[in-house]
Amino acid sequence: MQSNNYKLAVDTGGTFTDICLLNQDTGQLVNRKLPSTPQDPCRAIMQGIKSICSETGNDISNIIFFLHGTTAATNALIEGKGGPAGLVTTRGFKDILYIGRQDRPHLYNFKITRSEPLVQRHMIFEAAERTGPGGEIITPLNMENAREIAHKLKEKHIKSAAICFLHSYANPEHERMMAEIICKEVPGISITLSSDILPEFREYERLSTTVINAMVQPVIRSYLVQLQQELQGERFKGNLFIMQSNGGVISASQAASQSARTVLSGPAAGVLAGKYISGLTGRENIITADMGGTSMDMSLISRGKTQYTNEGHITGHPLRLPMLDIHTLGAGGGSTAWIDPGGILKVGPHSAGADPGPACYGKGGTLPTVTDANVVLGRLSINKSLSNITPDPEAAQNIIKKRIANPLDLTVEEAAEGVIKVVNAGMIRSMHVISTHKGHDPREFTLMAFGGAGPLHAVELARELGAPHVLIPPFPGVTSAYGMLSANVKRDYIQGFIYKLETGIIKKINEIYRQLEEKALNDLAEDGFIRKDIMLYKHIDLHYTGQSYEITMEMPAGTLIPGDLKILKQSFHQAHNQQYGYMKEKAEIEVVAIRLDAIGKLPSPACKNSRKGSISPSPTSERAIIYEGKKVNTPVYERNSILKSSSITGPAVIEQEDSTALLWPGNKAHSDSWGNLIIDLEV
Repeated sequence: MQSNNYKLAVDTGGTFTDICLLNQDTGQLVNRKLPSTPQDPCRAIMQGIKSICSETGNDISNIIFFLHGTTAATNALIEGKGGPAGLVTTRGFKDILYIGRQDRPHLYNFKITRSEPLVQRHMIFEAAERTGPGGEIITPLNMENAREIAHKLKEKHIKSAAICFLHSYANPEHERMMAEIICKEVPGISITLSSDILPEFREYERLSTTVINAMVQPVIRSYLVQLQQELQGERFKGNLFIMQSNGGVISASQAASQSARTVLSGPAAGVLAGKYISGLTGRENIITADMGGTSMDMSLISRGKTQYTNEGHITGHPLRLPMLDIHTLGAGGGSTAWIDPGGILKVGPHSAGADPGPACYGKGGTLPTVTDANVVLGRLSINKSLSNITPDPEAAQNIIKKRIANPLDLTVEEAAEGVIKVVNAGMIRSMHVISTHKGHDPREFTLMAFGGAGPLHAVELARELGAPHVLIPPFPGVTSAYGMLSANVKRDYIQGFIYKLETGIIKKINEIYRQLEEKALNDLAEDGFIRKDIMLYKHIDLHYTGQSYEITMEMPAGTLIPGDLKILKQSFHQAHNQQYGYMKEKAEIEVVAIRLDAIGKLPSPACKNSRKGSISPSPTSERAIIYEGKKVNTPVYERNSILKSSSITGPAVIEQEDSTALLWPGNKAHSDSWGNLIIDLEV
């Protein structure tokens, strides 16, 4: 009997689209990796879904959960295709986007050029109104002025507008009145209120976040409408959820209205996979390294917990929303190698992407890439295809020779090794940013490498980092899609609240949490969740009085009592000391914001132990690979031949359909109980 209990995950990247289909009754998992179609992402998605359903004898109508990670919001901002959006702000604050902050992107570069403001000045309108920091109305909203602004928006044919008034986090009344007037005068316009998207202080960051949402909202809404129409055309009747930056999923309707939450959609899923595998294996400390075709996304899991931040940036503009702390570098298989005017070899951040791709793909690529370098060094098979693409070694040799080797007076092999060393060095620096720079010792962590290119570089990265172990998941090329299968619906709520942390505010804090919990339960009930499937987690943002940055701390469950404050203060001092190297136990602590995370539990994938076996794997072939200038004949193994009780010693290449792993001489590898490949290093 055909099951109708399938869960589908699709991760659309700049180079590849990854798909995982899980039968929740049997635990059967089927995956697919195919080139993305950047001009129309839905085309690759639908092609992949039909292919994977055909392979399993399935039908799209049997899928009850569809979880989707997309780069649509990120690409809209990077490529300047979002908007144009209008901005309505308080009179006298028109230039906040232009003034920004006093910090410099590069401290000692006097010629630095900041990113252009997201909204042109003639598209910014000032409303006659003023609210105080305590929520008091100082100047009532001028209704005639508000209607004039609405008429101007209509005259300029603005389809999306951001409304961000001074101190609206304390009282959103004027923003809501302005939105009502605009919607009445300009039917069909999309409106983003700062009091909805980010009700906390710091005008520049709140304004930037609101504008980003307004710019990407039409793009995401249009994309989701197209995707839903095509799915409905194939009789899909399940639930469509969109991956967001905080590691949870939201309904398609919420993603269409709060689109800025999807900016780190794809990379967040990879971190989820790391947390899931951390829980399975008992490896509490993991550094995730997702190296795809365009970028490397890194994050840290410490003591089984993912790291979060509210200090995100996109194209140089603040995006202050709760998100997983992910460090992204333009270093992927498609990253191009080039020589700067000073004769220095550089790699990235530009990528050849899916079209035309690396030169060795034979699709018209004319720039050398990391993938071309790996082909030259023998690391990638020239007889095995990835997503129906078989690398052309001659094309790789020619492009590396022409663009890198000849200008630098190197052999082709030396030039290829140089490309790999340069791209690895950049990734190592970024890994130190998320580890040693934040008080974590990499020697206590396992490097979890995935993505199409991650396992190929994993050993070199771990060796330089000092990590003693490498973990490569069962399906590294589609791990981000796999991570989505463990995602839950997650909504986060925040209320700005600036007071000294003392017993006199306990009643007020409890009342705010009560209001946030009531809203969270109602919102998740609308998403179809019952109370027993909802979990609530309370957090609070604290800093020493006068500081310009905060630390988010966990709050105890239940009603806050005076004894909890003493524990909270002690925990804050310790956390501050770990992150910044000092603490001030006698200094006053200030509350900045109240937070609530609401989780709606979705069915989790059932984990299966891998096959056990005592037979030592035998290589399927052998090929010459260059290690630090030396050519070594290296055995090639199929990934599924390495069973739980068997192991191999490097040098070795381990191949599978969606990725290739490289063991250097002296490395030992074995499979654990869940099919993860564990590589032990001599560090």
